[in-house]
Amino acid sequence: MAMCELCGKKPMFGHNVSHSNKKTNRKFKPNVQRVTIVLNGVPKRMRICTRCLRTLYKEARKS
Repeated sequence: MAMCELCGKKPMFGHNVSHSNKKTNRKFKPNVQRVTIVLNGVPKRMRICTRCLRTLYKEARKS
């Protein structure tokens, strides 16, 4: 499923709005990537959103 295992971000729902202003349902899925992360010295494969991935890279660059 399109869900981030780190922050819990899930698909959101909204509307497609046509030129005639007719609204039909649509789904906004988070951009989830499968990556290997080292947690407590143990590599672990996780599905995380790109926002979390960006934050992890930023934190890793600081230290």
